[in-house]
Amino acid sequence: MKEDGDSVNRAAAKAALYSLLAQALNYPDKDLVKSLCRGGFFREVMDALDALGIEGLNDYLETLQEEFTGPEVDPATLLLDIEKDYTWMCYASKPRRLVYLFESVYNEGKLYDESTFQIARLYYEAGLKVEEDFRLPPDHIAVELEFMSFLSFKEMEGLKMGDDKIENYAVELQRRTLDEHLRKFALAVADNLDKHAKTSFYRSVAKIMKETPLSY
Repeated sequence: MKEDGDSVNRAAAKAALYSLLAQALNYPDKDLVKSLCRGGFFREVMDALDALGIEGLNDYLETLQEEFTGPEVDPATLLLDIEKDYTWMCYASKPRRLVYLFESVYNEGKLYDESTFQIARLYYEAGLKVEEDFRLPPDHIAVELEFMSFLSFKEMEGLKMGDDKIENYAVELQRRTLDEHLRKFALAVADNLDKHAKTSFYRSVAKIMKETPLSY
């Protein structure tokens, strides 16, 4: 029973961590800043890493948590700072963007190429449908991370119900997503973030990505 409980906790931790990374790599908003200023973001990351047995980042993340929760931090200014950094790296840098957020750009050199449609087919296999009015392409890093969060949640659901079919299929789709798409792509994004980010927040996101299940 303890082993089953550990497996459920690991699946839940993966779901939480992937979702947090997706939030961090989407366009920054007030919800993200609120979580940073209240200490929730890094606390949840540390809790997930602890459940996954990933050590070595706690001191670093606790220092960041103190930085973002200090009384001198103005949420509006913080939001502006990370918006500017995100925009500069991912949208406005010249002569080319410094951090591309789309898998197809890394693999095929342009948007909406084969990688885009391959990952979209995986979403379809999992029973998900990308709505026509959805703003982000299927191969945006945040969408792929949310997909991994969804699959980890389904794994947890299968474990809780004792349904091996749900659990095994969720685990298999996680493996395929990592092996065929997300691992190489996410680590390339992390390397570029680490190289170009001006804010401690995005440098921390790069560091977290390199220490998560994305890296093994």
